[in-house]
Amino acid sequence: MKYAFQILPALLALSAENLFAQTVLNDSAIMGPGYANQVYYDVKTGTKSNAAVNNWDIAHTSVSRDNCIRANHMSGLRVFQYPKGKTDAWASFDTTGWASWKPAWNDIHDHNKGAFNLYNDMSKWKFGWGTYDVNSKEVTGDSLYLLAWAGMAPGTYSKFVKFWPVIQKANGDMVFKYANLDGTGEKMDTIYQSSATGKMYKYYKFTGAGKPDREPISDNWDISFNRYYELTPNPSTGALEMYPVMGIESKRGTRTAKVFGRPFSSLNADSNWLVGDYSKSFKNDLTGIGSGWKTFSGTWSLSDTMSYIIERFRSNTMDTSYWLMHMTGFTGSSSGKIKFSRMALRNSLSVKDPFFGTVKLFPNPASKMFYITLDMPKAKICNVAVTTIEGKTLISETLNTQTTWNAYAISSENIPAGIYLLKIQSGNQILTQKLVIE
Repeated sequence: MKYAFQILPALLALSAENLFAQTVLNDSAIMGPGYANQVYYDVKTGTKSNAAVNNWDIAHTSVSRDNCIRANHMSGLRVFQYPKGKTDAWASFDTTGWASWKPAWNDIHDHNKGAFNLYNDMSKWKFGWGTYDVNSKEVTGDSLYLLAWAGMAPGTYSKFVKFWPVIQKANGDMVFKYANLDGTGEKMDTIYQSSATGKMYKYYKFTGAGKPDREPISDNWDISFNRYYELTPNPSTGALEMYPVMGIESKRGTRTAKVFGRPFSSLNADSNWLVGDYSKSFKNDLTGIGSGWKTFSGTWSLSDTMSYIIERFRSNTMDTSYWLMHMTGFTGSSSGKIKFSRMALRNSLSVKDPFFGTVKLFPNPASKMFYITLDMPKAKICNVAVTTIEGKTLISETLNTQTTWNAYAISSENIPAGIYLLKIQSGNQILTQKLVIE
């Protein structure tokens, strides 16, 4: 039996302009004066949601097999691991000489490394603040911390507490204890995994807000416009130090790639080369876009030759699409407004087949390279051929679908521009799709 994706004759008559037209969408995100709000953004729908940048102090991962605790340095929080003892030193917590202790900062690239779990020893199941028990699946805290909130004047602090991450339960609940340095005001509290269903983190504020529900469901956003600390030259002194910047962060699992050296207008006119040249540059990096798209020298300026590709994945629909983003305006802290253009890169054709599984062809139209992915195929060996409409074979390759990743790159560099047929065959099973080469 043969399964074929039929091509309507009318499609072949469409002009290249109608087939390949792309729409540039202009949009903006407004963080407010002083970058007061983090703005979560869906690159496909343009949906935005806001949360105050400083309405939390610590965030604990929603991934139960991880143990990340991140600090919100923008709330003023500085984290110092206690160097004079382990958890048995809770009652005798001594801050003599604390000013010489080295603060810990969140890793700005790895979602799974916060200020409390930067250093791991897998041989001892030691993960930063605690030790993992392979039987109970719990992480038991074995470290204490001094938490200090920076004051308004440089070098001053407005608040101190001692902090003990007590246990991360197998279900992901995070139990911790904190108190004033003299032992007064001691409190045991828990941030529950159930409060972060479908989200990346669960949050805690030591004063005021308590347990803010600030983050949208992960399937409703891809990137956020945020404020964070990174190692960068201080604009006043030029010294390299941890300094607050405004940048664009990516959701855990959202991969991005930088595109250098070509004006956005040329990318708009010819975007297929992006996949071939930058597919190996995609990274799962929290600040893969980051803050480097702007520079300050008295006034803010933006680069016309720096753009970004965002890989948008939705777990609820198992849909992947690719978006090109280019910043076009920035007001700085006066209003925190970021202007940008975005457009969908020509995405894959997709078809579900009883034998070959879900087959995606990306990009289509293609230029120098195209990719085929086979999701859950029954076929073990497939032949892939590119033919003319008249049936002349231009490319023929054999694919082994038993590899770990059923994704294949095929060069189309030597094929003239035009409309072709892509034929996937295993035995008497055949699937045909339209392939456009530019």
